[in-house]
Amino acid sequence: MAINVLQKTTIGGERWCDIAQEYYGDSKKMNDIIKANPGVPLYDVFPGGVVLDIPIIDKTEVKTDAELLPPWKQ
Repeated sequence: MAINVLQKTTIGGERWCDIAQEYYGDSKKMNDIIKANPGVPLYDVFPGGVVLDIPIIDKTEVKTDAELLPPWKQ
């Protein structure tokens, strides 16, 4: 089964967490991007020009802040 991905070329100074925040709205999702790019070194700060595969996450997997609240607070 093929995973759907987008490609992103890094800009110098970006970090894994910055890219996860940009694409998923959640910096903690950076591990999904790291796993999709096993050949890319674990840069603390990216140089420009590194091409990354960004997995497309089904929207049902991503919960909004309101969905994380207990039902009586939604």
